[in-house]
Amino acid sequence: MNTVIGLTGNIASGKSMVSEILREFGATILDADLIGKRVLAENIDGALEQVRTSFGPRVFDGRKLVRRRLANAVFGHPDLLRTLNSIMVPIMTRLISAELLRLRQSGHTVVLDAAILVEAGWQDLVDEVWVVRASKEDQLARLMTRDNLSRNEAINRIEAQMPLEEKLRHADVIIDNTTDVKATRQQVEIQWTRNSQNR
Repeated sequence: MNTVIGLTGNIASGKSMVSEILREFGATILDADLIGKRVLAENIDGALEQVRTSFGPRVFDGRKLVRRRLANAVFGHPDLLRTLNSIMVPIMTRLISAELLRLRQSGHTVVLDAAILVEAGWQDLVDEVWVVRASKEDQLARLMTRDNLSRNEAINRIEAQMPLEEKLRHADVIIDNTTDVKATRQQVEIQWTRNSQNR
């Protein structure tokens, strides 16, 4: 059986960059965010209706869900974020579990790339947890640039997530992304080589 790595880290920590490096090294990437988008796009298990019932028309443009409106509705409002997660996480868990079961037969190292890995309890689906760490100032700068957010919007998104310290308690591997890309890549390569040797 091949290894399944759970890759996580808080928003704008560099997790996606680490995921791409792992893809370069030959890992198969299972992106939880894409699965979440698919759940809503295909209305799997009636997720879209559940979102409409819980959040009303304000997060829709006619029949179409506007993801940015939904994000703005839940970030900074823990109760609403819990409501959204209560809709999405059970459906995503079922899909991710089935996909991981299939991918475990592939012979390749599999990476479950998921910002909410620990929050959703998906660490129980993987063999080891990798957490990407970045400074809060770097997170803010990246978020404001990448998503065209105000500083307050960026802070709301960061503070809506589980504190990094809590995620680090679940980490088997910590990737420190507080310096430069070269240093981050070297850390990933070292861990990848260790992983390959232990298979």
